[in-house]
Amino acid sequence: MFGIGGSELIIIAVVALLLFGPDKLPQFGRTVGRFMRDFKRYQDIMEATIRAEMYASEGGKPDPFKKGKDFREKVQAQKAEEAAKVAEETAEPAALEGSELSPAQPAVASEKETEAPTDEGEGERSEPSQD
Repeated sequence: MFGIGGSELIIIAVVALLLFGPDKLPQFGRTVGRFMRDFKRYQDIMEATIRAEMYASEGGKPDPFKKGKDFREKVQAQKAEEAAKVAEETAEPAALEGSELSPAQPAVASEKETEAPTDEGEGERSEPSQD
């Protein structure tokens, strides 16, 4: 790390302890760590921006990410087709009731219309007899 050996690191730590004191040293360490993390993040952002600008300015070279972008678009299209197919299969007959049916599509009676009437009234529960 920056060409600093173990003995130099110890000397720097002792000098920092003498300058800042034991109370402020942890706060100073957090501040330095936060600065290093932010610096690294901004460095990565700038590097990515410069690389993107270089690829955009070079019109003759193909986009190195084109295969990945094409694959992502293909997968998203397949997912959309599957979702449409599932939605089409799970459509309720009641939703189709108001729509016009073509002569090739006969109307299907719902289960309630085809059930035989029962002796019990609607909503009544049959209780087991206690003999």
